[in-house]
Amino acid sequence: MTRQTTHGFTLMELMIVISIIGILAGLSVGVIGVVGARNRVEAAKACILRFKLALDQYYNDLGTYPPTPTDRGQNADVIGCLTGDLDHDGVYNPDAGDIPKSHPTWRRPYLQLTKTDRDADGNFKDPFGQPYRYFKNDGEVNMYKINPNSFLLYSCGPDRAATDSTRDEAVDYTLAGNKDNIKNWEDE
Repeated sequence: MTRQTTHGFTLMELMIVISIIGILAGLSVGVIGVVGARNRVEAAKACILRFKLALDQYYNDLGTYPPTPTDRGQNADVIGCLTGDLDHDGVYNPDAGDIPKSHPTWRRPYLQLTKTDRDADGNFKDPFGQPYRYFKNDGEVNMYKINPNSFLLYSCGPDRAATDSTRDEAVDYTLAGNKDNIKNWEDE
């Protein structure tokens, strides 16, 4: 009678394999996080370009940009001017406010947004969940090298913060809240 011996893994071999799998899983989670953050930054850049094009079309038809919001963290009124959704219910309704009625040159919705692009107040959100910020240049010619005759448009970026109570603060990338802002201008 011959004896068969079965060979299996020792406890040490199993521990090494489990450790290697754990290390690889940890590395992949880190890479996924970095790639996800980079994708959100690129999505914010694309949305800023889309928003900028809508603002430029609005300017071409009306001869001015929408006014600067009084609350820095809100853009619903600007979005209302661009979409025709003046009561912020997510539906184009040109009779709800003054922009389409009082401006016969207002041609169309300049920006199409879905409900997922907006928060409950009608603000256009960036991929980090914060409203895009907007400053219109209110007639101060050549006051800034940065977009002197138009507007500033930016996302607060991954840190979800911006130091921007004035236009001067918004363009100052050395301030703590502005270091990672995603913007439509180049730094001076």
